[in-house]
Parts: sequence; C-alpha cells; structure tokens
Amino acid sequence: MAVAVPFASGLDAGLAPAGPLQTELKNRLDASSEKAAFSHMGIALVDLTNVAEDVDPSGSMAIAFAANPRFETQLAVGSLSKLAIMFAAFALRQRVILAAADVGTSATSVDDMIAKVAAGWTPAVPQKIKKAPHDFPNLKRIFDFALASPWKPQFLSSTRSWEQLKPLHETSAAAIKPLPFMDRLRLSIRFSDNMASGSCVRDIGFQYQNGSLGSAGFDDNPHNGVLWEGGDFGFSPRDPIMGAPPWDTSRDATWVRANARGIASYLTLLWGNRLVNRESSREMRDILRDQGVGYATYMGNATPRSTRTWSKIGILTGSISEGLIIEATTASGMLVRYAAIGLGAARTVTLERLAKIFYESISALH
Repeated sequence: MAVAVPFASGLDAGLAPAGPLQTELKNRLDASSEKAAFSHMGIALVDLTNVAEDVDPSGSMAIAFAANPRFETQLAVGSLSKLAIMFAAFALRQRVILAAADVGTSATSVDDMIAKVAAGWTPAVPQKIKKAPHDFPNLKRIFDFALASPWKPQFLSSTRSWEQLKPLHETSAAAIKPLPFMDRLRLSIRFSDNMASGSCVRDIGFQYQNGSLGSAGFDDNPHNGVLWEGGDFGFSPRDPIMGAPPWDTSRDATWVRANARGIASYLTLLWGNRLVNRESSREMRDILRDQGVGYATYMGNATPRSTRTWSKIGILTGSISEGLIIEATTASGMLVRYAAIGLGAARTVTLERLAKIFYESISALH
C-alpha cells in the first residue's frame, strides 16, 4: 500500500551574514574585552523584530542576519542538541497524520493501521542513515490514535502542569518511562531532563530523529546548518546509540552537536511558523517559553529590558551553549525581537557580555 513518505523536505531559512546588522555585531565583538573568547565560539544573531507573532508562514519574512567567522563550525553543544528531539517528534506527528489517512478504511484497527504504516515506511526509515541502530519509531508509545479512519494521532499526554512536572525531574529511568510522551518531551526541553530525553529518543528512534533533521536541511551548511543528536543520555546504557554523524569518523567525535547556523535557522523557522508547520511551531514555542520553571539561560537573564524568552541551554564540562529568542524593549521603548546564539563559551561572563552586545546591536538599528 502506498502511504505518505516518512520524511519531508524543509524550508530553507536563507540566512546569510550581511548588511548593517553584520557591521554592528562585528564591530562590537571586535571591541569587546571578551574578543579572544568570542573567537573560539559559534555566534549568530537574527533580527526578528519585523516578523509578527504567529505570522502567516506562507508570507515573506523581513529578517537580518549577522554572525562571527565560526558560525558554521560544528561544536559539542550538550543538551542544546535536545532541540533535535522536539523537532523530530513534531515532524513524525505530521507525517503519521498523512500516512494514517492514506491507510484509511483499509485498516480494521489501530494496530492494523500501524502495521500498514510501518510496512509502507520500511526500509525507508530504518535505512535512512547508513549507521546503526536501524530502528523504527514506536508509534504506540508516542501517539494516541483515533479509533477509526483517518486514525488521526495526537501525542500521549496528561493534564500535569509545569509545576506538577517539576518533581519528576532527575528521577530514575524506571520512573520516567511510564509517563506519557508529551510529559517526557516537556521535561526534556524545559527541564533538560536526561532520562526523559533518552526515553523520547528511544521511542522516536535515531534513524527517524536524525533522518528527519537531514531531510529538513539540518545536515548541510548551505541550507539550514547542522543539528545532530546521537545518544540517549544514559537512559538505556546497554543498548547501542548512533553516536556521531556518519560524516565525522574522527576519534571521540561528539554526538551532541550543532553549529550556530543550525540553531539560528531552527529558531528563525520556529518563529516564522515554518518549522514543520504552523500548528507544530506554535506548540514547540509553548514548550520553549520560559515560564519560571526548569532552566533559563545566562544570555536571557543578562539581556537588558527583556520581556519574554524562548530558550534552551546546553552545558558540558568547560563549555556552555545557548540558543534563544528574546523580546526586549529598547531605551526608547520600542519592542525588539531576535534570535541569539552563542555556542561553546568557556565562562558564563562571556555569554552575559555577548547578551549585551546582541541587545546593543539590535537596538542600534531600531
């Protein structure tokens, strides 16, 4: 049976550092006392001020982009790579909606429909990346399906609030595994919980997770840059992980990687309702929005006059990486909005200074 293909191509964020914003950012980076520290980082800035909230994704977006010379350098970014998990989950939902509808009334039950989708997606999914494990999404661990055609899926979830999720952070794999998928995804992103992240990765599968990112242009610098997540954060230590991407065979190559272009593209498409689709972008923004629980970011806290942030942080020994969308007001009272990316900072003060440079660069143009 022919069903909708499992992977969809994504839109190109089209980011190219140029123009007045590039000049503003470069001059401030060069003049900073942190200049030497910045030279080892991946840095990017996207002006989203003129892109309205919940914009029509079919329209044009007036944005400006600036970056440092290492914005295409792939770096180990720790838990910032968990953005890959969220993207893959929503990409999978959209493709399953289409594939399940194609199965339609030919299926006699949810199990029969899932079997037909799996048959239609094999070997495309388990062989998407030429690297083990050759896994497949566990659809019944991720979705609750309608009981009849078109079998529309929705994420398995509960009514737990953010505050009710908080006590579940940093509990055991055994405590996390029975939770519904969306609770685990929210813990993964807002609380950066490792067991929740790993459980979601195992349910989605490494092949689908990184395959969907690749299809959307996140394995190619000329398009949306790089975002890759190839581990399960210790959730299932006896089972093999995918590890580093196939294009990097060097010893000890990182499996939690991105470059500044990749995170900038992700956040730009997210704000423009173009990351998967409008509905998915809205839901992903809601998960990323800082709400007084979980982890904030050093750049978000250091930004003058900030009003709202949507953020993710990644911390490794000796390295901190952050990607966030910031809303703030300028000294004259104008609301500005921008995506701020700083990867591979050795010290928190470097990110805090970078936050002020980002704010000053945007404010200078508004």
